[in-house]
Amino acid sequence: MTVINQRQMKSSFGLTDFLRKLLTNPLGLLWYYVIICMAPSFYFAISQPVNFIARAIILFFPLGFFLLVLSLVRNSGRGFVFLFPVFLLNGFQIILFYLFRGPDAISADMFLNVVTTSTSEAGELLSSMTQAILVICLLYIPALILAIIQWSTNNVLKKNIRKKMILTSLIFLSLSFALFPLSKNSFRSKFTFHNDVYPANIVYNLGFAIHKIIKVKNYPQTSKPFLFDAVKKDTASKRMIVVLIIGETGRAVSWQLYGYNRPTNPNLEKQSNLIVFKDAITENNATHKSVPIILSCNDATDFKDIYYRKSIFAAFNEAGFTTVCFSNQPDNHSLTEDFYRQADIFRIIRVKDPATGDYTNPYDEELTEMMKKIIKENKDNLFIVLHSYGSHFNYGDRYPRQFSIFTPDKISQLSQSERPVLINAYDNSIVYTDYFISQTIRALEETKTDAFLVYTSDHGEDIFDDSRNGFLHSSPIPNYFQLRIPFIIWYSNEYKNDFPENVSAAITNGQKPISTNSVFPTLLNAAGITTPYLNNSLSLVSNNFTVKPRMYLDDHDHGIPYLQMNLAPEDLFLLKKNRIGD
Repeated sequence: MTVINQRQMKSSFGLTDFLRKLLTNPLGLLWYYVIICMAPSFYFAISQPVNFIARAIILFFPLGFFLLVLSLVRNSGRGFVFLFPVFLLNGFQIILFYLFRGPDAISADMFLNVVTTSTSEAGELLSSMTQAILVICLLYIPALILAIIQWSTNNVLKKNIRKKMILTSLIFLSLSFALFPLSKNSFRSKFTFHNDVYPANIVYNLGFAIHKIIKVKNYPQTSKPFLFDAVKKDTASKRMIVVLIIGETGRAVSWQLYGYNRPTNPNLEKQSNLIVFKDAITENNATHKSVPIILSCNDATDFKDIYYRKSIFAAFNEAGFTTVCFSNQPDNHSLTEDFYRQADIFRIIRVKDPATGDYTNPYDEELTEMMKKIIKENKDNLFIVLHSYGSHFNYGDRYPRQFSIFTPDKISQLSQSERPVLINAYDNSIVYTDYFISQTIRALEETKTDAFLVYTSDHGEDIFDDSRNGFLHSSPIPNYFQLRIPFIIWYSNEYKNDFPENVSAAITNGQKPISTNSVFPTLLNAAGITTPYLNNSLSLVSNNFTVKPRMYLDDHDHGIPYLQMNLAPEDLFLLKKNRIGD
């Protein structure tokens, strides 16, 4: 025991002596702070698919930048404390590394996801990310403590040392700019500071996101004068009910209808009058972009115009339909909610509990019950949107216990080792989605009207599917699991009798490659509505549907052919294997 105590005392004295020397060495502390600030840059330099010169720039620029900032103040501890916003961004970046295991910086979309994500959603995710949070705490809490101590003891750098550090920082910054012309020959088509060098790319993306938030805030005014000049052609005497179900985080690879080896679609598998579009992809992997595309006449090629036009609700309103929107998504002040408020009847069922401040967790089937009530109470032609919560993480909270078909399904952490449990819970959520859709179809069948339904998911999901160990969605570069989505059309017998040409065209087009930009023209065309903004070449119920190169809306709102989105070899292989392509 005496020997052990002596060793413990020596170890304790050694650590204390080290800390004492460090706290009396302002130059050592300065370099320690710089290294801590650069933590994400080291990962970028190792993992970015760029040449050696570009890797050097990825390191030289932040090294020069943080060294300059911390050398401009006499007490680098105080300067480090004032850099606290940088630590928040670094922490966010580390979480992004943990989720997607890729070399991508915080995108503008990720900043917008933070703004449009409820506290309950964030809490569900963070509670399962103990490893990433632990890394962040170990990196920044000790550094902050040392910086506060240095600040309080006024342990400052000598003037001559500060001059040397400032000169050194300027050399590194100059090198990063001087080497830039030599970095062009890299894996990426364009290597730029604002896209590829941390933290310059973060600042640019943050500014881009703020600009978008302002445009969303101004949307009610900028879109107010817009008209579709929409008119319904009187081609049938029956009442018409057109329904759009927007799924959440549904990936096609987990649907039985798409060849999955588990019975996740037991009801839809037996459903008549169902058309399954096997080759469907989303135009964006984030809800706040994908859903507005689904609900508008805009797509990835002209997304910039979306802030000056109204949504599909306005088109149906002009054509004499009563429009309805029931959403199981929390209100997040996004463009989607502005669209929903254009409906005649709008209600969100996922709301905050006044007693606890937490969001309620209603199941999607409540949307169907609300739809049935509206159909019974309102005899007009109806356009109804049901926005489900689908398979949004935490998957186990998305379905009642009787749908726990695959077990165990209680998620404890986010890791590759936990994948079987995550898959079980996710698949159960798909079984419940199958039930929800089939119940909605059954309710429409009972109306004996011209009923037409489209279901599409907003995007897919990663669930530690391969060696990349990606999780969730909204990664800056999409992949196969996030791109490929379920997309189905159902029609009543009455609709088939009154619109046989539409049904025939949809069956033919079911074999063709499509994307989410087909929803708007398909629904209007199915309802017999005409407008100058209707593109029949995108309508799935039109014989004029034309296969075109499918586009993806990138982080800075540019429409790019999805195959040019720097997809990984694994994704290209899966696309080819599953015959997904233009």
